[in-house]
Amino acid sequence: MPIYATFGTNDLDKATAFYDELLGMIGATRVAAIERGVFYGRGIMEFGILQPADGERAVVGNGAMIALDVPSRAAVHDIHAKALELGCRCEGKPGLRDDDPDGFYGAYFRDPEGNKLCVFRIGAN
Repeated sequence: MPIYATFGTNDLDKATAFYDELLGMIGATRVAAIERGVFYGRGIMEFGILQPADGERAVVGNGAMIALDVPSRAAVHDIHAKALELGCRCEGKPGLRDDDPDGFYGAYFRDPEGNKLCVFRIGAN
């Protein structure tokens, strides 16, 4: 099981401003920082944004995505709306992703650097 996941960034200041606001909506705060990055979590390190260690430009992975479990379907809507307000590109509006009304409810967007995220809730809620 993953302990934490990271996205690369070419603009650490812009990325931290974005993720401070977005991840704050699910109770995550900065839990650690190094010269080239910041880590967030809810008490433990769960997600980081880093300038690449090799000094090359950060690039978006095709097919890569990080999914964040949120506390409610309302939170799916709120976080997706905030992401779009912060300049993200929509990759899938909030809604059910299968035939089960109590199933996977999610929304998708790309952060300002093009990394894909999903916020989701499983269960009616």
